[in-house]
Amino acid sequence: MDKKTIDAYNRLAKEYDGETIDFWKSFPESFISRFAELIDGRVLNIGSGPGRDGLLLRKEGLEVVCLDASEEMVRLSSEQGLESVAGDFNNLPFPDGAFGGVWAYTSLLHIPKAEVAQPLAEIKRVLKNDGIFALGMIEGGEELYYESSGMKEPRWFSFYTQEELEKLLHKNGFEILYFEDYKPGLKKKYLNFISKARG
Repeated sequence: MDKKTIDAYNRLAKEYDGETIDFWKSFPESFISRFAELIDGRVLNIGSGPGRDGLLLRKEGLEVVCLDASEEMVRLSSEQGLESVAGDFNNLPFPDGAFGGVWAYTSLLHIPKAEVAQPLAEIKRVLKNDGIFALGMIEGGEELYYESSGMKEPRWFSFYTQEELEKLLHKNGFEILYFEDYKPGLKKKYLNFISKARG
């Protein structure tokens, strides 16, 4: 993630947390439960933010490690009782094969499309053989700095089509197992994939 985006999250972590309460309350349980039933081992939550999705994963009986590039987000998720570390998406601070699953929900959209192969390679590296990867992105075609309603500071967003993401996962060594989309209210459509790391 670029410094401008990280700085925005550090300054407005509580505002972001408040903005996302309703989103996670209405998030489809089917996607989380389908992911959880495939997991063997710990789960790394990349871009965990204040920990709301980490708590949902833990509720499914998963052992979750949260990682975020924002120190303030790490502090907030730690306060939720989640194991939380600060880290760079491009250089994950974990050994090869450390996790049975990786959950990256609307975090890799903060990476420019031209640079997203590196964090995907890192995700594949820290997964066990046949480990499970859940990816959530937002539908669209633009790449830009963007202000959302609850955060009046710009953050970098890369929006994708479903076809783009299918090609991206395949190219970077993942086999798609399941897809569903999710459109909360008047917001953009969210594209949710569960895939398996190919050996």
